Parts: sequence; structure tokens; C-alpha cells
Amino acid sequence: MHPFLRYTLFVFETIVFGPAYAYLNQLVRVKEPLHAERAWSLITEPWHPSIEWFRKNYPPYFIRKILMWWMLRPKHDQGIENHYDVSNEFFESFLDKRFLFYSCADFLHPNDTLEDAQTRKANHLLGMLDPNPGEKILELGPGWGSMLRLVYSVTGDKQNLHSYTLSKKQIAFNRERENFNMEYRDFITTDYPNEFFDKIYSVAVSEHVRPQDIEPWMKKLAGAVKPGGRIVKHFFCLANDTTPVSAVAGQLIFPGSELSSHHRWCQAIEDAGLLIERHTVHDYRPTLKAWYFNLARNREQAIEAANVYQYNRFLVFIAGTYRFFDDGEAKVYRFKITKPIVNPSTPRVPVELDHES
Repeated sequence: MHPFLRYTLFVFETIVFGPAYAYLNQLVRVKEPLHAERAWSLITEPWHPSIEWFRKNYPPYFIRKILMWWMLRPKHDQGIENHYDVSNEFFESFLDKRFLFYSCADFLHPNDTLEDAQTRKANHLLGMLDPNPGEKILELGPGWGSMLRLVYSVTGDKQNLHSYTLSKKQIAFNRERENFNMEYRDFITTDYPNEFFDKIYSVAVSEHVRPQDIEPWMKKLAGAVKPGGRIVKHFFCLANDTTPVSAVAGQLIFPGSELSSHHRWCQAIEDAGLLIERHTVHDYRPTLKAWYFNLARNREQAIEAANVYQYNRFLVFIAGTYRFFDDGEAKVYRFKITKPIVNPSTPRVPVELDHES
């Protein structure tokens, strides 16, 4: 791209979408692979206070809402395909080798490897789910089958394991290796069988549920799980109810998705007649840093599996997400939720957060 055109495009995007969007998109469009150390510093380190204020406050709130309305027109499957169907081999270039988990790990010690931290996370989720042979269990957004394999290793019951996904490449990956019951379904809009599942769980999936879909979706899940059944959720959400500038910039990597607040999720869970037994908060930053430098170390493998554009795009996305969490705009939560056998008539006692990692 001609330098003048590049500069003109940067100015245009800054005016319309804000400096965060414009700056990140300029880095993504670089023709050569980004210098990883320099890009990490440029994105994650604070800028001059005046520029920081502009980055966090422009465009104004009412314009952000209009932009998000416009950007959220595509269907869910288009956004999922845009992000997850880049290439299975591309994701293998930076995720952990044992699970291929694309979600926050539990780093507790300075010497923890990514594999250590993801194994700890997997075991934590498995304990919250407590799967047993004969139980009908549904995973939403199974990724590359990490948790399905772990649950199956405990229950030995593949027939009663089910999963819904919108990633065609992940379905192909599953068929080649494990052949779990993985259906191509939009887990937000699909009709669930009534009181069919003993347990439902999701890992890094609820981020794709748009704000207006949260309440009806949680009621669908409540209707799909048996009385006394359990729902386990691992995801991140916003610290407050406002639409941050980062929501606009986030469309560069997750088109069609918009985050909601922790308060809104808790309210939707309760309004669906479900009880939050426990939820914990976790730190995403060590995982993001590990992914970033894994991707940088495996640059040639990643580019061969996809291309320079995708390599730069994911470097910018991971570093930008690190900054997003470092600014305190969101947190990662794990919820253990139950469906009461009889709806409680007494007010719910607030659940205290556990800061586990």
C-alpha cells in the first residue's frame, strides 16, 4: 500500500472508529511480519496521558453504540469462521501441546509452563463439572475437543457426550482424531431438548453471546438441563455496563461479538431460575503473554499454516487483549450453576468471589 494511502486510511479510521482501532489495524496491515518485541511494547505499554485519554474515550459513547449496531449485523457463524477457521495448524503454533486450549490458564507459580497452567485449569473445570458415567453432558463450543477428551477419560462414556460448534475446521479436526458427537449448530439460536442434559458446560464461548441474547439464551439452558443438574461456564466479561472503546477495536478480531458485564450475566442466570453456587476470578495476562511469544517463536510455522496477515493479526490481537485486561476492563470468571429441583422461595444469598489465580 502506498504510504500516502496508508496515512489517509489511518486518519479516516481514527476519525470514524477511534485511535485504538486505527492504530491496531495499521499494524495488522504491515506487509512484513511484525517485530514481536517491538509490537508488544507498542501495544501493551502506556502512552502519553493525553493520548491515553483520547484512546479510551474516542469515539464518544453514542457513536460507539451506533458503530456496534452496524458491526453486529453479521450472523454468528460468520464471526466464528473469520476467527477460528484460519487453520488448525496455525493455532497449534502457539497453544499448549497437550490440550490446545484457547482460553485462560491457571498460572500460580513463576516457573509454571503453559502446559502446567492449562492442566491445572482443566482439572479445576473437571472438578466443577464432576462428570459421571451415564450422565448426558453437553459442551458448547468444544474447540479442538480438549475438555471432551478429559471428560471421556473420567466417564468412559462417549455415547452420552454431545457438543455444538460453528467451526467447520474444528469439526474436521475432531472427525480425524476423536470422532466425538460434534454437531454444527449455533448454540445461541438452536432449540435445545427439554430437560435432557444432566450437565452443560462451556469454555470461552459466552463471550460470543451478544447482550440482547443473554437472557433468552440462559433461559434456554435452564430449560435444557434436568432439575438438580449443573451448568459450568468459563468466560470473560466486562467490569461495568458501559460499551468501552475496546468493543469497537475488538471487531478487528472477533467480528459480530460484543461483551456484556458481570452484573448482567449474574442477573440473567438468576432470572432463568438458576442458582450460582460458586464463581471464581482468574488472571488472563500470563496466558496471553505465553501465547504471544509462542507465536513469535514459531513465526515460520504460523505463516506457513496461514499467511503474514493472519500472523500479524493474531500478534496484534493477543497483545491488544493483554492491554485490555491490564487496563482492568474485564475479568475471567468460572461459574458453577445449578438448577434447583424446586424453585427457591427465599431470596438468594449473594455469592462471594474466590480469587484463585
